[in-house]
Amino acid sequence: MLYPKQPDAYPKVYRKETDTLLPERPDNRLRYMYFKTITKGGTCIISSCKDLHLRRTICHKMLKPELAKNPVECARFLREARVTAMLQHPNTIPTYELGRDVKGNYYFTMKLVHGSTLREIIDRCRKHNSHEVEGFDLFRLIDVISEACHALHYAHIHGVVHRDMKPENILVGEFGEVMVLDWGMAKVWDNDEMLAEIDQAQQDFSYKSFNINDENLPLTQRSPLQGTPPYMSLEQLTHPSYVDYRTDIYSIGTLLFEVLALERMIEGNDVLTVIENIKKSVQISPSSRTPQLDIPEELEEVCLRCTHSDREKRYDSMEDVIHALEAWMNPIRIDRPLEV
Repeated sequence: MLYPKQPDAYPKVYRKETDTLLPERPDNRLRYMYFKTITKGGTCIISSCKDLHLRRTICHKMLKPELAKNPVECARFLREARVTAMLQHPNTIPTYELGRDVKGNYYFTMKLVHGSTLREIIDRCRKHNSHEVEGFDLFRLIDVISEACHALHYAHIHGVVHRDMKPENILVGEFGEVMVLDWGMAKVWDNDEMLAEIDQAQQDFSYKSFNINDENLPLTQRSPLQGTPPYMSLEQLTHPSYVDYRTDIYSIGTLLFEVLALERMIEGNDVLTVIENIKKSVQISPSSRTPQLDIPEELEEVCLRCTHSDREKRYDSMEDVIHALEAWMNPIRIDRPLEV
């Protein structure tokens, strides 16, 4: 991702900028200007642009033109914007506005955070075959994972499962802030009664065709594969209707494996191979994959418990994962209460 550097995004503040009057009849269609593409994902285009009302550079996200009228993608996009906005936590990105452009297509704007994704950091470590690269050491990398877990714990206790945790979706900012990105695959629940009905209806889930235009059909059922295969739990692949917070715990375990071993936990160069390797449920330790690295035994145990194929044998909550990671970082620390 080509995130703008601070001098470009935050120029010196002048009175000409701060004291410019708004038009008497502001036109939101002319509010955002000077777009620069940051990245193009599978469904969305993320850009930086200038908000002419507040005179600042922000992040702008919209669906790709070919998907802008797709009812399922629009529903997911709205869910992502609102989940991101509703989960107000230090490790989530503040959302500014949700709206439609001149063509009637959805967009939403967010704070623009400058830094590197965990994917970029791991790649740099892998290149040097070391955890000591460009200001990052193993302690700092584990702290990044722990901060991401805080965001997920907050989401879980508010009824949201991320379902797509991967190195690309953790951003480490230039001020040391850690942000969990991309809630587009998030699973949210209705009330308990509706949830029971949905679970009952999905017990015989298969890769059959669904009417994706049916607004009563949960988004979690409209596509057979929700997530990124190398970081998906077995139940996420085989019984997506049963996914709960423990699938995020599994995904965090795969990230921890990759941070420790500097290699992806699930091997395979194509999706089908990756899925088959997940279904085999053969668990391997980070130290056996890369014995040349000095991997702490305590962290390896956390990783293996998180990534157990039987979710009943994983940690009971993300809070327990946080405590395990922070116990390694500071064995004599006094536990601080987690955000609710």
